Amino acid sequence: MDGTLRLPDLNRDYAAALASFTAWYVHEAPRIRSPRELVRQTCERFVAHGVPLLRFSAFLLMLHPDHFGVAHRWYRDGAEIKTAWGSYAIWNTAVIKDSPIAVILEGAAAVRRRLAGEHAQIDFPVLKEYVAEGATDYVVMHLPFSDEGRHSIAFATDRPGGFNPAELAFVDAMLPHMARQSELLTLRYLTTTLLDTYVGRKAGERVLTGQIRRGSGETIRAVIWFSDLRGFTSLSDRLPRDALLQLLNGYFDCVGASIEAAGGEILKFIGDAVLAIFPLGVRYDLGVTVRAAMRAAERARGGLAELRKLPGGAELDFGVALHVGDVMYGNIGTSQRLDFTVIGPAVNLTARLESLAGSLGEPILVSAEIAKVLGNGVESIGRHTLKGMATPVEAFRPAPSPPSNTDEHGRRTDRSNARARP
Repeated sequence: MDGTLRLPDLNRDYAAALASFTAWYVHEAPRIRSPRELVRQTCERFVAHGVPLLRFSAFLLMLHPDHFGVAHRWYRDGAEIKTAWGSYAIWNTAVIKDSPIAVILEGAAAVRRRLAGEHAQIDFPVLKEYVAEGATDYVVMHLPFSDEGRHSIAFATDRPGGFNPAELAFVDAMLPHMARQSELLTLRYLTTTLLDTYVGRKAGERVLTGQIRRGSGETIRAVIWFSDLRGFTSLSDRLPRDALLQLLNGYFDCVGASIEAAGGEILKFIGDAVLAIFPLGVRYDLGVTVRAAMRAAERARGGLAELRKLPGGAELDFGVALHVGDVMYGNIGTSQRLDFTVIGPAVNLTARLESLAGSLGEPILVSAEIAKVLGNGVESIGRHTLKGMATPVEAFRPAPSPPSNTDEHGRRTDRSNARARP
């Protein structure tokens, strides 16, 4: 075989084509775990059954912190499915409002537009794109999920005369099957996304694999991060709500992006404080992980300049503390409300170090365990009595950078290795 699908032609045997496609959706499509793959195989089967598709798109609404939905697009001559996310910023703009999708969102079951010939109707801006590609017929249909959301599919052909009645009836008959499988994949994605968003990626993976019993967990060794916004009470008293939220989100974005880029995982926000871990394991040793966490702290602090440009942010500041130790990583809470987090003396010490950093005005403080790894990169600021700690704890801060060998114009001032000039 050459790999080409050979399926009943709906224009010759509609019933056989419908039965074949339905059987595939019932028995084989549920094994597909990727929305893109589902779209690809669906379109290939439509074409194999005789539907002359040029383009196909699935528009799915979803619950997501940053996007109102996603579009997966198939092109007849394309090698890959293209995915685009719908930002909330465009929800109330002409991109959505002046499109066929808006008609479906308002309750229509379907919209059809002829794109060529005497009956052509190019009344949406997006249709000009289809015309430029040679499309002759365009259809968008409501995809009926059980949540009654206004999801949809859109498809076009470049065949002269457009789609025939049998082809449109065939697509329409397959809508319930397409919707059912799309909804399952969307729900799986949403479950993963929401868990990642609210408890963290690694914690979310553990919850999805069944680690949901209260008290279940394990002891792991990790670099622990605790950061806290300074002067937040003053900020909240004097800033308008929207300005305060913008400042907070900017701070969390700055800290969160630095942590995640270094391989860490944010576990929780405690007011304006951030608790995160950088787990140690087979892949990363102590030295690699400690240095990654330290770079993340320095990178986060480096973002202060931009944050201070936000309204009310001129005096914004935050501190970071790092420590390494064993923590209990698992489910803690009541039978009705669990938190997947870390607890233990090492977590407490990290939080106390951050409090010390705030009281001393230090941007970054690390424990002796971290200092052993960083060596000359840090300097001691002495031993300090910390709340809840039986003995004073030695704390360390980043050592000052060595003086630069360049002047204010970037010229080297150290001429010991410079070549003599004639």
